[in-house]
Amino acid sequence: MKSSIQIKLILLKLFLFVSSVIWLTGIVSPCFDYDIFKAVYPFQKQFYSVVCHQDINKSFSCSNIFFLVCARCSGIYLGTALTSFIVIFINRPLKIKTKLLVLFTLPLMADVLFTTINIYNYNKIISSITGLFFGSIVFLYILSAIENLLLQKKNQ
Repeated sequence: MKSSIQIKLILLKLFLFVSSVIWLTGIVSPCFDYDIFKAVYPFQKQFYSVVCHQDINKSFSCSNIFFLVCARCSGIYLGTALTSFIVIFINRPLKIKTKLLVLFTLPLMADVLFTTINIYNYNKIISSITGLFFGSIVFLYILSAIENLLLQKKNQ
């Protein structure tokens, strides 16, 4: 029989997965050809503007309607959703070190720096890939911290 901490961790992982899929669905909703999505697009655009600059030159599009976040943010949220799905099947506590977080963050920071100082031009694919790595590791790092807190609470 599973302990209450293990059940809480499973429920947490499921909640995070469902939440990230809902968030990601909102981002790519311009690809859905339903009137309801077209009707709420202006409201969604305003809602997602809190988390992204939404520069259309840096965003993917579908049917000539731009995603609600830029390519880098799309990668971050896709990385979060994919990783949240994968960790559902991992039954042991995660131990993500800060060094690994920094290592996976460096490509994103380098991409931002290099495009800002014009070493190379902005590339949606590169930005989304660096975002994917960043979103994955940040998700794992946060989940690891939460798991460690729950496990420490259990041992007290």
